[in-house]
Amino acid sequence: MLALSPKITYICNQKEKIMATREQIETLKIDENVFELLEDTELEYLVHFAAPFTGSDKCMVPKGTAFVPNGPMNSEAFYMNLVEEDEELYKKMEELVKTNYERLYTRLQGFSFFITEEQLQTLPLKFRSGSAERLLEIMCKLRSPVWPIFP
Repeated sequence: MLALSPKITYICNQKEKIMATREQIETLKIDENVFELLEDTELEYLVHFAAPFTGSDKCMVPKGTAFVPNGPMNSEAFYMNLVEEDEELYKKMEELVKTNYERLYTRLQGFSFFITEEQLQTLPLKFRSGSAERLLEIMCKLRSPVWPIFP
């Protein structure tokens, strides 16, 4: 699970950055939008190492796997956590790291799933609580040049 730093940078465009505190992010109640996959789905994720390097990979995530967004990755994506730990999925992801990042495997620190605005509209998702529309609305707020000044 990724911990949010006290301040997170949101990039609205290449020229402008907006800062929001963790408390301001929490007021958006991102974590009330819990969803699950309706079918086996290939998802991309970040691979973190104890090194100045972050990689990425893809794997097939089984139907029924549930996620909860935990904070913005950028203006068009959220980091998300698994609702329940899935040792089999983690083992599969670790095997991919052994193959694709052989030299860095011993420095593996973890993985970060994320979901983009496009994926919210196209992936086979079922929301247990909240909605894709609500998450898209939150993304729109985070891109706004006046948020969080005028929440």
